[in-house]
Amino acid sequence: MKDSQFSLNKLISEMGEDNVSLLLSTFKCTADADAEYFLKNKAIMHDRDSISRTYLMLDFKHEMTVIKGYFTLTVKCLAVGEKLKIPNKLWKLMNANNGVVQSYLLGQLAKADGTERGFGKAMIERALYNFGEGKTMFGCRTVRLDCKDEPKLMEYYISCGFKFMRMDEKRNLNQMVMII
Repeated sequence: MKDSQFSLNKLISEMGEDNVSLLLSTFKCTADADAEYFLKNKAIMHDRDSISRTYLMLDFKHEMTVIKGYFTLTVKCLAVGEKLKIPNKLWKLMNANNGVVQSYLLGQLAKADGTERGFGKAMIERALYNFGEGKTMFGCRTVRLDCKDEPKLMEYYISCGFKFMRMDEKRNLNQMVMII
């Protein structure tokens, strides 16, 4: 396989922050300007401050490194009140305790312009593999993501195994969960 997953913090330790910043500046994602902005302007700071970990999917073409996509992983509690109509089986699997679910968060997910169809799902599979490693080491089986309120995006994440939980009214995002 030509493309590989690399953690941002490892790349920084091997290449230096300036060289990694230069690499990140080449990423183009016209489908999600916010995701492009995050990678270019916030990912290094979030990694440095241990807010999240960013993983780059790199392709090595003709002695040139190309970012095909990236995702960020972190841990974030999920408040779930009793007013939510969560199916009982899912509620039990989430291990809610006093209205809070410990969860992993797939914070960012974006593929570069021109990247082949299906690559987003491949990145989600890699992110879930990483979360699975965390589950083995630390526990926690709930994965969540927050996505824009767009029907195609919702259908996409549902096709990847996520379930709609609720709309976050403050940020106008759909909160979705998966049990791993």
